[in-house]
Amino acid sequence: MADCNAKLVKSIISNCTTQKAGNLEVIAYIFNRLDATITYDVTNPSLITTIANASTKSAFKITGVRKMLNAGHDIVKADDRADKYSHYFNFQQFELLAADIENVDAMEDVFVVVERKDKSTTGEGVFAVYGPKLGLEKSSDTRRANDINGARNIELLSVAGNEEAYSNYTLLATDYATTKTLLETLVSTPGA
Repeated sequence: MADCNAKLVKSIISNCTTQKAGNLEVIAYIFNRLDATITYDVTNPSLITTIANASTKSAFKITGVRKMLNAGHDIVKADDRADKYSHYFNFQQFELLAADIENVDAMEDVFVVVERKDKSTTGEGVFAVYGPKLGLEKSSDTRRANDINGARNIELLSVAGNEEAYSNYTLLATDYATTKTLLETLVSTPGA
């Protein structure tokens, strides 16, 4: 958990030189939370250094179009607790086959890794992780034949009382290329 006595320790520079474009790449990685083992950095507890799948288990991809994937957080304040963060991920499902519907119907207790379009020179901050410790659940799941071209709109959210200690976690396995390779391997190789 985040340090309850933590204080601001560096300047915040939000100007023309640090301004970002925002947006996410069109591929996100989704994990059944209990099928993955996450290693956190001992110095920076919001930094994830690696993820491993349980034996025979894999991660999966969610592929979107343009700005169809969305992720973020909302702060949760309490008078008697440290601040926490409710994590959020949204996507649309276009598929209509029975197996595809059943797959999304069964989705619960997951976490998601998204890739920002803004890239750093070190690779740090490019891959944000939502729900790694306490998971994300469906908070909204709707399909209307005449809305958003008949797509199913899914919102995943931290369950009330199970919010995360940080606004997002950062995945960095050495550098950008190594981290991207790790994610692709977790999808393609069960037990990796």
